[in-house]
Formats: sequence, C-alpha cells, structure tokens
Amino acid sequence: MYKAPGRINIIGEHTDYNDGYVLPFAIDKYIYLDIKKSDTYLFHSKNSNQEISLKNLMKTDTWADYIIGVILELEKRAGKIPPFKFYIDSDLPIGAGLSSSAALEIAAAYALNDILDLNLSLKDLALIGWKAENNFVGLNCGIMDQFTIALAKINHALFIDTYTQKHELIPLDLKDYNFYIIDSGIKHKLGNSEYNTRRNQCKKALNKLNKNSFREVAYEDLKNLNGLLFNRVKHILDENKRVLKTIEALKNNNIELIGNYLFESHKSLKELYEVSCEEIDFIVDFLKDKVLGARIVGGGFGGSVLVLSKSNEFEMLINELKFKYKNKYNIDLSYFKVKTSNGVEYFEEDMNI
Repeated sequence: MYKAPGRINIIGEHTDYNDGYVLPFAIDKYIYLDIKKSDTYLFHSKNSNQEISLKNLMKTDTWADYIIGVILELEKRAGKIPPFKFYIDSDLPIGAGLSSSAALEIAAAYALNDILDLNLSLKDLALIGWKAENNFVGLNCGIMDQFTIALAKINHALFIDTYTQKHELIPLDLKDYNFYIIDSGIKHKLGNSEYNTRRNQCKKALNKLNKNSFREVAYEDLKNLNGLLFNRVKHILDENKRVLKTIEALKNNNIELIGNYLFESHKSLKELYEVSCEEIDFIVDFLKDKVLGARIVGGGFGGSVLVLSKSNEFEMLINELKFKYKNKYNIDLSYFKVKTSNGVEYFEEDMNI
C-alpha cells in the first residue's frame, strides 16, 4: 500500500503561483492508496463508501478526477497506462486546507510509477500531479503542494523557490513550541472560483506593470498601482519577505519571531489578499495575545488555522475557544497537534480490500 501526507505551509500563502517563496512541511495525516490491475477503471473511497467505475477515462466532477488527471499526464510521458482499481482511505481532513487533493494525486502517481517501473523521479511525479490539477481538474494551483508531498522529509520544512523550482530542506526545531491545526468546519463553495480570480488579478497587475514575473516586481512598482491590484501585489511582496525572515529565524533558533510573522501573514491575507472569512477571523482574533502565532492556511474562504504555541498554553485555551465558536456558529471545532512526516512512500500494509 502507498501513503501520501497532507501538508502545512508555515508561511508563503498565495505566492506559489506568483513565482514566489514558500515554506511548507508534510504532516502525519495521510491519503492511503491500494492499487490492483483490472479490466476497467474503478475508484473506491472507503471514507465515503463511494465507487466510480469507468470503461474509458473521462471527467467525473468527483475526487476521482485527481487520479484520472494523473493517469492522463503519465500517458503523455510513458504511453498507454492499463486500467487499475484504486482503493482510497484517509485520515487527512478533506477541505481543511491540508492539500488532500494533491496527496491523492501524488499517491496515485507514485503507485503507478512503482508498479509499472516507469523510473520517474519524485520531482517528475510532483510536476505530473501539478499538471493534472491544472490541466484536467481545472484549478490553477502552483507547485507547492505536489512538491511538498513528493519531496518532504521528517523534521524538516521544505523551502521552495517556485520560480526556479529549486528547493532546500530546512531543519524544523521549534524548541518548546508546537504547531497545531484548527479545522474551522467551514468550506465556502466560492473557494475555487475566487482562487482563480486572485490568480487572474495578479496576472492583470503584471500586465499593468509590464512585467513577465513577480520576480521583476519591486516595492517601487507599487506607486504605479492602486486599489485592489496594489493590495494583491503588496501582499505577494510582503509575504515573500516573511518567508525569508522565517527561514532566518529558524536557522537562528528565534522561534518567537516566527509567531509575529504568522499574525502579520494573516492580517495581510485578510486585508490585502481578501481570502479569509468571518469564522476564520474569529478564531485568529481569539488567539491573539494567547499564543505565539496563528494564521489562515490553504486557499482560503474557510479551511484551517495554523497555530504556533506551547502545548500547555494551547490546551488551556482550546476548550474556551470551542465553546465560544459553537455558541456563535453552531459548529464543533476540531484540532490536532501537527507532526512532521516524510513525503509519499510505500509501506507494508494491506487495506484488506
């Protein structure tokens, strides 16, 4: 069986599709995949007890499209891929901004590469997953999620320069602090469409500045923008700086600084990039002055909050937050402590299918 982790991005949000910097790591929550040869294509989810059977590959507008897209991209590289049965299980929260879709893509790409002896590298598989999501699923994402899930190592963050695709493992030693994820329970339907809208706005800003890439954009260029486009570009420039400052803080064991950068990032994502929502802001506002740092993670408009806190401090306040959140939104908050993980891998266990 194969497993691919979810990912958390410490900082660098909405920079990956803008030729920017990101600093994610893989977490110990996984998509599990068992795969067997077949006469037809079959996709079965143990979590939802949903099964999709196809004689020919086509769009289904379901989670199966992430696997179908990968198969089609692999065929461009390796020729015809025979039919398989794909059995999926997961303890990775879906729709929580933890990249469950990319985990499914990379698990499928890795499994097919292994079984069919395609001899593709992990970076190749990451790019195949990224192309599947862009070309077939239709979400114009950057490379961060797929690169992290393919290339991550335990006890490290992965610094990715999305412009050059160069990456560097950064030791992740948080001293007395831990990362937590709080799932808001909110999954606003406008997320995907607004995500693509933000991407188009950034392209519009580049065109207005007569630039080919955000790597050519400097703070002095902001004087040529105003309103919405000014806000979008300023977020990208500021967020790239925060990624580099966070790496420096990690290397200097200055964890306290990272908390400030997380709160700064959330403020920017809320006010300049406008991808937060009322429920997420409620959580982050509650956490101010109570934890070291917190911010929205993922594409936005719901999903999860990343929290950096000492364990005893977080455990003392989470019940009060859960109570107030339930009282205001009638939603039960869930949370878990984040541990780092290796990227996609095969392991000796059967799904009993």
